[in-house]
Amino acid sequence: LDPMVQCAHVVEPIVQQRMMDMKEKMAKECDATKQKEEQIPATTTQRKAKEEHASSSQSNFQFPTTMSRYLVGMARTDKMDFVDTLDLGVPVDDPVNNPRTGQKEKDVLVLYQKASALPTDYGKKSKQNDSGVAPIEFSTQEALEHCDYVNVILTDHSAGRNQCWAMVPQYESYHVQKWMRIRPMQQMDSKEPLRLVSRGTKTNGRNDFDPPARKHIDKGMDMLQNYFKNLESSLAELKPLVEKVATRKKTVTVMVVNFGQSELLVNHVCASKSRGLDTSSILVFATDEESKELATELGLTAFYDEPNFGAMPKEEAGSYGDRKFTAMMMAKIFCVHMVSRLKYNILFQDVDIVWYKNPIDYFESNHMTFDLMFQDDGGHSVRYAPYSANSGFYYVRHNDRSEYLFHALLLSGDLILSTNSHQQALIATMNEHVSLFGLRVKVFSRDSPEFPGGYQFHQVSGKYMRSFFAGEVDPFIFHMSWTLNKDNKLLFLRQLGEWYVQDQCVHKTAKEITGSGGIFGSSKGFVDTCCAAEALFSCHYRDKPSKEPCKDSPSIDKGKASWWK
Repeated sequence: LDPMVQCAHVVEPIVQQRMMDMKEKMAKECDATKQKEEQIPATTTQRKAKEEHASSSQSNFQFPTTMSRYLVGMARTDKMDFVDTLDLGVPVDDPVNNPRTGQKEKDVLVLYQKASALPTDYGKKSKQNDSGVAPIEFSTQEALEHCDYVNVILTDHSAGRNQCWAMVPQYESYHVQKWMRIRPMQQMDSKEPLRLVSRGTKTNGRNDFDPPARKHIDKGMDMLQNYFKNLESSLAELKPLVEKVATRKKTVTVMVVNFGQSELLVNHVCASKSRGLDTSSILVFATDEESKELATELGLTAFYDEPNFGAMPKEEAGSYGDRKFTAMMMAKIFCVHMVSRLKYNILFQDVDIVWYKNPIDYFESNHMTFDLMFQDDGGHSVRYAPYSANSGFYYVRHNDRSEYLFHALLLSGDLILSTNSHQQALIATMNEHVSLFGLRVKVFSRDSPEFPGGYQFHQVSGKYMRSFFAGEVDPFIFHMSWTLNKDNKLLFLRQLGEWYVQDQCVHKTAKEITGSGGIFGSSKGFVDTCCAAEALFSCHYRDKPSKEPCKDSPSIDKGKASWWK
């Protein structure tokens, strides 16, 4: 045969086989592609739809092309609609009237990084905008409908600042840098160059966040060394007590008390008994033997950790932030850390609280996506920003995030010692953990009625307390916070109509009350002896809220008129 013919006879079968192999491979790839299309949306179709959306969203107002990678449009949406859509967890203040314009400052500004993120009707509404007001208003659902990421910035909106915001296209940060025209420890001066400052720096030069001094660091280390040395033995002793008091959903009500504040603990129990409320979930961390004996006589479960609490002061603090106050703040951290280590939910509360309804059921069954829930302290100052969480009443849902929060707070003991504030250190640590670990925190706004406290009691307008006495609100608790010392707490609670402790039992040990030679001897139980069946009301200050008019009493704040008009 011709050599060419011989070659064809050899090559043809090989080519045919390879063609068959290629057809089979293409068929398999086609099947795989179809299967993939059935499982996920076609990215090409999605991309085309976004491109069409971006094209139709062009407005008359254009940002320069030098910003096109990070800013292409803006819109506004109602603040309350926004926070209803995205529960930020912070205590949201109702929009206030701007005295200059007479209108409420109620809008949130939304900036868009890509044209495909703009609202569907962005271009149409922009072109139809005849009012000249920019940006255009959308509902929150419309404003965010194409946003796959939303970074939220909370900013001061008072009229007193010449404040600017700079958005820098850069390797992104989840922290805000604060620059001010100020010299260290001096008044702000507009002639000074801008300087990077602590977020706690105020216009008068004072900084609420100076780093702890060496003495605070050393003292904090000593306290932690002792705490960790005894931790395992303390947990072994504590565990059966926690198991005893925990609710079916594993919540323990934690309270810390020394003898100096013991009558407030007695009042909490007496007030709860008067309303038939169950106190069996309470675990009292007593910092002295006298407090442990009192708690036991009240029918509560008590734990006295002598190695860690033995050096704590027995008497109450003379005022907010003094040495005794700070020492008790450390005790509050120790107890929550221990219960969290045992993997239980925690309702932590100060002893200056009365219950109207047991709040545990509410916390165990509501706001399930949040790790922690707090009463709003009410004092929205820079040192407590952005949460203003009251560290005297909060609920902790145990998980890895919340357990690590309280471990980190424990290691920040030097910050507590330097600031004289458990609350300030807790909020600063919590704020970082929200950003870093996705910790979910909710603070109930001071404008909501469920968890009132000192802010509402001392409110100048008296709005909440008038509704309170009129029976128009139905709170779970009342927290007598925002009070200089224990003596004032007792007088305010009497005037509020929430004091239930007989005078003979105030600041007395259990042995003085029920023991041999005690006030009443041993014939009556402690609760029956010390708890009044009804509240013991008395007037003390005319300028503070009272269940009944106290117009003839002196004012605690000089020159103030009667609260009862």
